[in-house]
Amino acid sequence: MLESIEGRRGMVRVKPPLPAIEGLFGTPTVINNVLTMASVPSILARGAAAYSALGTEKSQGTQVFQLAGNIARGGIVESAFGISARELVYDFGGGTRSGRPVRAVQIGGPLGAYLPTDRLDVPMGYETLAEAGGMIGHGGMVVFDDSVDMAEQAKFAMEFCAEESCGKCTPCRIGSVRGAEVIDRIRDGVDAESNTELLRDLCEVMTEGSLCAMGGLTPMPVLSALDNFPEDFAPSARRD
Repeated sequence: MLESIEGRRGMVRVKPPLPAIEGLFGTPTVINNVLTMASVPSILARGAAAYSALGTEKSQGTQVFQLAGNIARGGIVESAFGISARELVYDFGGGTRSGRPVRAVQIGGPLGAYLPTDRLDVPMGYETLAEAGGMIGHGGMVVFDDSVDMAEQAKFAMEFCAEESCGKCTPCRIGSVRGAEVIDRIRDGVDAESNTELLRDLCEVMTEGSLCAMGGLTPMPVLSALDNFPEDFAPSARRD
């Protein structure tokens, strides 16, 4: 974003220095997202103590959740941190639009983890979701019923990364393309065990070696699908 504002190609900057030290045109720059700015009026009107009294000990205040995917009542829900994914999906969203059972919920956006139904009672908070293997991200929640192919969702994450990558760093630019190819080989039954190990190694390289969250977080949905729904990666599970 800073590169674009300065008239250059929108590519990630190597850090350090952080933008707060050297940002826009070389000056200290604080970057806040829309969710942060949206909380300011409430804090100014009611006071910091009233805002921090909402939520949990480590995740204070409110979060805007976006309910989407296979859900009966999609939309926006603002709630204090600590509400569960199950409450959001069933009490506010009304369950699946198809009427079939929920199988997975992706939390945090397109690079968030896919959580199975036995983990939907985890409180929505930064630390609690991290402990459950996910992240809260921007609060996006995409619901899938039991007809979903989770291996295809894992491949979609890699393809999404390949499409959205700025191309500056190799782990993101090349790793995402190779990741989609490896998933196809696993599903085709080509050296499935060794290719599964290769996929995990590739995800580690992307996590540790990417310059920004695009490549660094892409492994989260891939590995969560592989760990929580391994049966979908078997050749016999292909639905195409």
